Amino acid sequence: MSVLWLKALIFILGFPLLIVILGEVISRLEPRGNIRLVRFLNSLRSFVFPCLAIWLVMNQFLGFPHNSIFLRLLETLILLGVIFAGILLLGILLTTEQNPTSWHLFKVPRLFLQIIRILFFLGITTYILSSLWQVDLSNIAAALGVGSVVIALALQTTLSNLVSGFLLLFDSPFKVGDWIRFGDIEGQVVDLNWRSVRLRTLNRELLIVPNGVLDQQNIFNYHSGDRVHGERFKIGFSYDDSPNFVQAVIKSAAIATKGILSDPAPDVFTMSYDDFAITYEVKYFIDDFQNVEEIRNDFRTRIFYAAKRNGLTIPFPIRTLQHVRIRTPQREERVQEIAIFLQSLPFFAFLELEAIAKLADVAILQFYGLGDEVISEGIPDPGFYIIESGAIKLLVTDLSGSQQEVIHLSREDFFGETALLPGENSQVTGVVTQDLTVLVFEREAIATLMAGSARFARQINQFIEERKKRIEQAHQASDRLNSASSSSELNNSKKSFKHTRLT
Repeated sequence: MSVLWLKALIFILGFPLLIVILGEVISRLEPRGNIRLVRFLNSLRSFVFPCLAIWLVMNQFLGFPHNSIFLRLLETLILLGVIFAGILLLGILLTTEQNPTSWHLFKVPRLFLQIIRILFFLGITTYILSSLWQVDLSNIAAALGVGSVVIALALQTTLSNLVSGFLLLFDSPFKVGDWIRFGDIEGQVVDLNWRSVRLRTLNRELLIVPNGVLDQQNIFNYHSGDRVHGERFKIGFSYDDSPNFVQAVIKSAAIATKGILSDPAPDVFTMSYDDFAITYEVKYFIDDFQNVEEIRNDFRTRIFYAAKRNGLTIPFPIRTLQHVRIRTPQREERVQEIAIFLQSLPFFAFLELEAIAKLADVAILQFYGLGDEVISEGIPDPGFYIIESGAIKLLVTDLSGSQQEVIHLSREDFFGETALLPGENSQVTGVVTQDLTVLVFEREAIATLMAGSARFARQINQFIEERKKRIEQAHQASDRLNSASSSSELNNSKKSFKHTRLT
């Protein structure tokens, strides 16, 4: 009798206490947004535990027989509640999301989570039918066996996709977020389930591929291993252009392209001697396939401007792209145009026509595309540049390693002044912001003009001094900004430290 009273006391005190504790936990979790955990605890508090309490009262205190239909109904309700709560718990512990939250213990494929839920449901349902209600499941199993054969024949394709899905999940040749290729199709994996794989192509189209189709393909994963992927591109140049020089120009354009790796380095091969051109193939490597189209476009655009700058010709069967340089059949006309342009500039307007004509005769016309780096900080300027069209920004590197803009230049502006100062390296980097056409003069050409005209020499020297001051001001402004930022971070750190100590 004393044991029964002890059980009753534990039940009377323990059950309400358990319900109160669960209610308190739920009230604390709700503001934090833990919806799944709240639903799980609510299912226990509102259904499973109350049913369990009624069963304990009927079985332990009221003496209902174990095989009573009322107890079996209660046990069935309890186990159905356990199924519901268990499925919620599986959703808490296991996740298929790319970025699991703190309460998720394991990240699993969606198919595995579905299978675990089904097995959990079938296991408890089988126990309810066979143990509680003494249902003979052998006949049902036999019927299911015969039915499964019929279903298998009717759903061969679906089952093939299912098996292929299992194999893909076990083998894991790719995961969500990877870029893959099979056949002529390239895309990013956005979902993987028992039936199919969903890909987002480079054209932003959603492609659904049955697992059975993928299982029969060779799959290339651009994100496996070191993620390095090779690209190849063919282009033809004139027979008048030296292959070694062409290869050097193409390789330099590849190295200058953002996204193309320097290790492994790009390679250029002479492939064939065709009717209209010598064909070259360049092989380069990237590690960001998501931006492959931007990298391809940038590189091929740079080749065009590099060819124009270096006097290379890209021939075509019907027409030929001529490199516009001072060695073309229209040389005299072009020299005259350059002379007129120079004479319109304040720095050259007072010079004699003969001096301007000589300067125009030695001018080198060069072309640069958007994003091209014309001059580099820490490297001697290859020449003195006058902008005929387009725009460029000059940048300096601050103490933090970031680049700050000094000045934005456009038509009739000059840069590359350190070419006139032997032994000095460029203090700035010049990056094209609008397709650029420039006249480039070697140091000797400008030095000859300076020697023949004191006024021109004074103006050039004044220009150099003003540009140096502008660069120095940019450095000082950048240093002040970095110092202020560092002081602010230090003050914030001190405040955080004080707050931590007080806490």
